[in-house]
Amino acid sequence: MFALQDQDIPRAGARDLTRHGALARRLRRTAAGVACATAVALPLAGAATAQAATSAPHTLTTTWTNLTLQNGWHKFVFGTATPAVTNINGIVHLKGAITTTGASTQPFILPAADRPATIVQVPVDLGAATAGLLDIAPSGVVSVEAEQSFFEAQTLTSLDGASFATSGSSFTPLTPLNGWTGAANFASPGARTINGIVHLRGVITASSPTGEPFILPAAFRPNHTVEVPVGLCGANNGRLDIFPTGVVDVEAEGGTISHAQCGTSLDGAWYATSASFYTPLTLQNGWTSYGQGFASPAVRKISGIVHLEGAMHLGTNPQAFTLPAGFRPAHSVYVTVDANASNRGHLLIQPNGQVNVFGEQDDQSQVTAFTSLDGVSFAP
Repeated sequence: MFALQDQDIPRAGARDLTRHGALARRLRRTAAGVACATAVALPLAGAATAQAATSAPHTLTTTWTNLTLQNGWHKFVFGTATPAVTNINGIVHLKGAITTTGASTQPFILPAADRPATIVQVPVDLGAATAGLLDIAPSGVVSVEAEQSFFEAQTLTSLDGASFATSGSSFTPLTPLNGWTGAANFASPGARTINGIVHLRGVITASSPTGEPFILPAAFRPNHTVEVPVGLCGANNGRLDIFPTGVVDVEAEGGTISHAQCGTSLDGAWYATSASFYTPLTLQNGWTSYGQGFASPAVRKISGIVHLEGAMHLGTNPQAFTLPAGFRPAHSVYVTVDANASNRGHLLIQPNGQVNVFGEQDDQSQVTAFTSLDGVSFAP
């Protein structure tokens, strides 16, 4: 996966590629979940200087370019947005959801203006809330990689919340420590602040690490603990633990740290430095703020993109909260979230503002133990 040339971007496995009937059934189950969400009775399913936050929330009209799907991929039909891309301050954002019954892992090619200078690998949400990656080449070719069966990518590959930097412009280099280094053919690790949001970039790797991979400069440190999902080797799930001291740790699902050592992608990872300009969310159905140094769940719109932050737990029902009217999407949105012990979950966000939390492969135990909203964004 890592240290590869542009033309050698890995391809996901091709298991279950002709199971059209099974795929159709899974699509129907996903659609049923969307329909049931409103009833709550859901299945448990300078260039080197950080830019300061503005003194007021940013709102502007964002122009999206529809993506041309290829190789048998098409729009996911159950209420999601048409796949599209936009570039805001050098950060490319994607939206929509796609699906296929075919074998190709290459669903589209990005427009020239939205292509990264180096290979990037961005975590995305797949069917059954499983982990996936978008492998994006400087040529604009995008491939989908699945942690588990490629069937989950065929069922649903959500582009909502996926983002990356086109270049290292205005990024401050991060210094790898304790045996960690940058990865060949990928961007060097870096950080940039835009309107109070810190965006990370690059890939790190290590053969025999002895501690944390890096410490953030003071300007990039959050005033609360943050945990954001990141992609590891083989599309395995991982997360960054980011502390107010600037210390950043990498965790891998199942404690398999070798997946992090062979490659941890920082592309697509972001977090808010504080709760300034965020609107608190009212939790329901037993969900409460996690506390213990994490921010309380809240929402903010910046440059037309809705950003969430905070952590929660103990829900007795998948419906965790309802977004205020100004933050609701026009379409159904699926976004990946970090759950307990570096497991993966996803949020299903409805146009009526209802937000439901689902665990990987219908296991709710990990998301109810801990769900982080840090690093979650979507286009309204």
